[in-house]
Amino acid sequence: MQIRNDRPQVLVVGAGPTGLTAAMELSRLGIPVRIIDRASGRSATSRALAVQARTLELMEPRGVGAEMVRLGNPAYATTLYGRGRRLSAVRLDRIPSRFNYILLLAQAETERLLTAQLGAQGVRVERGLELVRIRQDAAAGRGAAGGSGGAGGVEVVLRTADGGEELARCAYLIDASGAHSAVRHELGLDFAGRQLVQSYLLGDLHLDGAIPPDELSIFMAREGFAALFPMTGRRFRVMATDPGGHAKDEAAPTLAELQRAYDHVSPLPVRLRDLVWSSRFRISSRHLSTLRAGNVFFGGDAAHIHSPAGGQGMNTGIQDMVNLCWKLALVLQGRAAPELLDTYQAERLPVIVKLVRATERATQLFNSSSWIAHQALSHLTPLALAAATVQAKATATVAEVASSYRTGPLAVPSTRAGDLRSGDRVPDLELSAGPDGGPARLHQLLDLAGLTLLSTAAELPASVRDAIRPWAGLVTVYPVTVAPPAAGSPGRDARIADSLRSDPALLLIRPDGHLAASAPLTRPGPLTSWLSRWCPPLASPSPPGLIPSGLPATSTTGMP
Repeated sequence: MQIRNDRPQVLVVGAGPTGLTAAMELSRLGIPVRIIDRASGRSATSRALAVQARTLELMEPRGVGAEMVRLGNPAYATTLYGRGRRLSAVRLDRIPSRFNYILLLAQAETERLLTAQLGAQGVRVERGLELVRIRQDAAAGRGAAGGSGGAGGVEVVLRTADGGEELARCAYLIDASGAHSAVRHELGLDFAGRQLVQSYLLGDLHLDGAIPPDELSIFMAREGFAALFPMTGRRFRVMATDPGGHAKDEAAPTLAELQRAYDHVSPLPVRLRDLVWSSRFRISSRHLSTLRAGNVFFGGDAAHIHSPAGGQGMNTGIQDMVNLCWKLALVLQGRAAPELLDTYQAERLPVIVKLVRATERATQLFNSSSWIAHQALSHLTPLALAAATVQAKATATVAEVASSYRTGPLAVPSTRAGDLRSGDRVPDLELSAGPDGGPARLHQLLDLAGLTLLSTAAELPASVRDAIRPWAGLVTVYPVTVAPPAAGSPGRDARIADSLRSDPALLLIRPDGHLAASAPLTRPGPLTSWLSRWCPPLASPSPPGLIPSGLPATSTTGMP
């Protein structure tokens, strides 16, 4: 057995979107990382298609988002059909984000872009390596099932494609290896849940017919449903209930079979043609009850699998890693308390549980053969979507911009700035006076390697500078002025902008764009309390060099 002597601080298992995001984030933050995958190459199929607004907000400053947008196809509505006609639509252009759409982009392209960015940061994916055994040192094992852990490390045995074995060690391991995780199996963790009864057909193809190329089209019927997702180049993904209920390991559906399934439920005449790829699948609805076992963390499909309803699976895995990696980097650099790592599970698990339950309920409702259920769905949905409040909630939820950590341990319940509360995603507000005096957007200013302190009064009182001086190497400070909200701006974002204009405040913002704490201009106590709890000042060396994000040089702006 070969013994690998170099010891990266983090080993990432799995090179899908979740694992690639983890490796990209950690290497950008200067953390030595190794990423492996059992497959010999990247998948060439489209698989996950939907990229949500929140994911694009996170990927843009990390060097990937702009190219994703350039290559993808935006959908500005989800149109529902039933009872032989158009019923209503969810207006995705009302998403409270600059990315007010669902971007349709083949997962293969998402993986290619993440891999390229990772390579630009000096890390390559090691393929053809399969994890076959894992052992944690006793000190790390004491942190199992969510404990702090931290000491010790992780030892793994990796098997190459030719049967050779390698013994390797790391301080922490991130498992992003998918639904059939060997790490989860080796550690004996229960992947609780169930497989739903109904089977489905998938296909990527072209079509002839009056299907809008910038909308998701969903056709509901008592006998099942079908959905069309517009991709680039007038190609579509079709998903439909399998009327034959075939097993997923049977032969892939033919073009004729997909056509029959579509015709069975849709009132719109369409000719499907030029099938590129097809498959059958069944939906499993499962999640771990813990996202941490000692020094091992779980994310993406290794931690949660669910119905594709809403198109949030891949996005949730990516956002798992953005939540985890800034915390892991700060702890490894000695700039944060080890207990910060426990907040990964505390913040992400409620989001995951809610998503798994909601998508399972939606899938059961859409597939119900009950006449009463179908009548209720087809009659009540148009009435509900006619309400602006329902549209606002639906679009923000699907786009994942509504996800909040208000109830998590990092939130400060007593602090708020208008509608903005600790744990919320901070909106990408227009700033009429940024750090250089010109216009800017709030998300452009975020320090992706530390914390950002915004004073929305265009100045920072000397007393505040003195109060946060112990964290000068961690906190980037910007005095800014919030611009008036544009006409037609989403309601809550406009209210937050108006509130910060009329009652300026201090906003301490995390690297993932969520509010850590807020305070009045002259009373920074909640900010220093938060910093003292999670990032106690330490006489530690400067953090390692960071990979530039491609934005203006704001991450190095310290406190004068």
